Amino acid sequence: MRHSLPTRLRRAFTLVELLVVIAIIGTLVGLLLPAVQAAREAARRSQCFNNMKQIGLGVHNYESSYKKLPNPGQCDSTGSATTVYMIHSTPTQILPFIEQTSVYNLLDHSTDPIVAYGLTANAASGHYAASSGALVHTKAKGR
Repeated sequence: MRHSLPTRLRRAFTLVELLVVIAIIGTLVGLLLPAVQAAREAARRSQCFNNMKQIGLGVHNYESSYKKLPNPGQCDSTGSATTVYMIHSTPTQILPFIEQTSVYNLLDHSTDPIVAYGLTANAASGHYAASSGALVHTKAKGR
């Protein structure tokens, strides 16, 4: 008569099995991360390409409407671009042509671009200053 020992029910992983599973998961993650990063980079590249295309189409549509290219911005009498005058630059002029009319309408398109930024001006001294103190611009001589 043969007596069999009671078989023990196995309810947990052994340490070796656990380490093998962790190694497999680590390998899969190591293989998938570069693929995910490549997909993200391709999406960013595609978005940048689309943005550049929209800017090009905006400039083309501006030219079709006004028969001239957008003004590259205004400069002071020394020829250097100033932050005060950049409200009339190409990016702001093409906003309505790249489906950003709401942003364009937020800008004050008065004849004096300084008013659009809420700046104070002293014509006698030629100084401009923002009420927040963030921007101070001295007007160039001869302007």
